[in-house]
Amino acid sequence: MPKINFVKINFVDKINFYFKILIFVFFTFILILTKTLLQFSSKKLSQKMVQIFHKLLLWLVNINVEVNGKKIEKKIPTLYVSNHLSYIDIPVLGSILDGKFVAKNEISSWPLIGYLSKIGNTVFIDRNLNFLKKNKSIIFDNLSKGYNIILFPEGTTSDGIRVLRFKSSLLSSIQQKNILIQPIVIKYKSINGMPLNRWLKPIIAWYGDMALKPHIINLLKLFSIKVKITFLTPVNSREFTNRKDMTSFLHHVIDSSYSDELNKSLLK
Repeated sequence: MPKINFVKINFVDKINFYFKILIFVFFTFILILTKTLLQFSSKKLSQKMVQIFHKLLLWLVNINVEVNGKKIEKKIPTLYVSNHLSYIDIPVLGSILDGKFVAKNEISSWPLIGYLSKIGNTVFIDRNLNFLKKNKSIIFDNLSKGYNIILFPEGTTSDGIRVLRFKSSLLSSIQQKNILIQPIVIKYKSINGMPLNRWLKPIIAWYGDMALKPHIINLLKLFSIKVKITFLTPVNSREFTNRKDMTSFLHHVIDSSYSDELNKSLLK
């Protein structure tokens, strides 16, 4: 991973960061306790605690989110579909969307992150063949219960150079159903005020065999991250003949928008 030393970290900066860590830990504990209590009286308010936690996490890591386009304002369950570059995509989207993330089951066993994912109402997908039928219906089941779902159809994080091929299996349960889908594009613009080019992308993007711990430590050393979230035009799942056509369309609009953003940044 490339090293980045754009700003010299002094003693005051270190004290400020550790102070932010203490504030983050304190309020995280309060939010977990509040969410647990609200879960028995108001699931909607309970979910809001998750959204506040994501905002708190962005504050800790100094991530500034720019929103372009309009998200669906109708109070009906929506499937949000996005490209995926890093684990920080989750707090970025979670800070502006009220919904459940879909993640692979292995994450549930990760230290701390697994626990926070469970608290955050993450829907876990088990890749074991015995759970294949359940996996296919899990999105529609949650949408039917009134929850918004946030899905990364690539199934893994990319290197940020391109949008990987989308997997269609998880969309099988909503084909020919009356389900609103909104495509979303995540584009990281800069770190410490410098445009995020091909060589600096690995500082944000987490993919392949990258070790998680050192990647997180390097990320925490940054002074600022700017990310742009673009909400594209919503579609209805019943507009498509089958899940493959739907998946192909969603990949096309997200990939095209992401590529356009990359080209614009290269021309600047």
